Amino acid sequence: MIIDAHCHIWDDTIISGSFGKLIDAGAKKMGLSDPSPLYDGSAERLIREMEEAGIDKTVLLALDGHFAFTANLTYKDYNNYVANIVNEYPDKFIGFCGIDPRRGKEAIQELERCVEELGLKGLKLYPLTGFYPDDLKFYPFYKRVQELDIPILIHTGSGPPNTYIKYCQPIYVDKVAIDFPDIKIIMAHMGSPFTNQAISVAGKNFNVYLDISAWEPVLKMMPAAFIQALFQAKLSCGIDKILFGSDWPLFTPILSLKDWVKGIRKLKIPPPLKLMGLTDFTEEDKDKILGINAAKVLGL
Repeated sequence: MIIDAHCHIWDDTIISGSFGKLIDAGAKKMGLSDPSPLYDGSAERLIREMEEAGIDKTVLLALDGHFAFTANLTYKDYNNYVANIVNEYPDKFIGFCGIDPRRGKEAIQELERCVEELGLKGLKLYPLTGFYPDDLKFYPFYKRVQELDIPILIHTGSGPPNTYIKYCQPIYVDKVAIDFPDIKIIMAHMGSPFTNQAISVAGKNFNVYLDISAWEPVLKMMPAAFIQALFQAKLSCGIDKILFGSDWPLFTPILSLKDWVKGIRKLKIPPPLKLMGLTDFTEEDKDKILGINAAKVLGL
């Protein structure tokens, strides 16, 4: 089974306002002359590309970025939107709600609604909008997350222009992981460019994992750098801590879902890195990255 643990879904109502400008800025950063593939986040397109890539299930992430960005829909609407798509395609998708913990009691109420009424299976946190994840004010919220027994996927590392990178350093996940040991936490993007820090946090905490979403450009343009980072994560954290993710549709103009999966399947240590002592990823390693690890984290 292949599972994409990190994917977005949207339409014009969601990416209106400054959310849309965020996508434009990301396209400009990647040097794309045509940002339209980034705007097409429909379920129909995603299912088609999943089938081309051989992906069995995908985690859809709702985003609560409304403290920093404007959109026509509220964060609750976005959670409903994801839940409706999951209900329409239950064999294809798993839904995570998006909730900003700065909402206090309202955040807890929405968390309960999303899990108990909408049937969403996890939580997406988006600290690049301006909060430190380990703020003690959020502990009642995390306590409820732990009681509901759902995983958290948290953005770590860089983001598009006009977002705050300082809040997204993996070190701010460490205290939460220690104080709430029963919450499984997935750090998105292997924390890039703070990859060493992310690997250290995941390596010391049994409940912390890494996803490799947004590394498509590195695999395409600097494959040795991607392989070296992945091997370091395997060595320091164990192969069981690494989850496949795509950040779809944001990097499809650079590498399609099909080629991203194929890139993992064809992982091979180049000769110069073998001279440094790196050994090839086994087929079992690749199977774990592509789906086995995510299935365990998600309780499938």
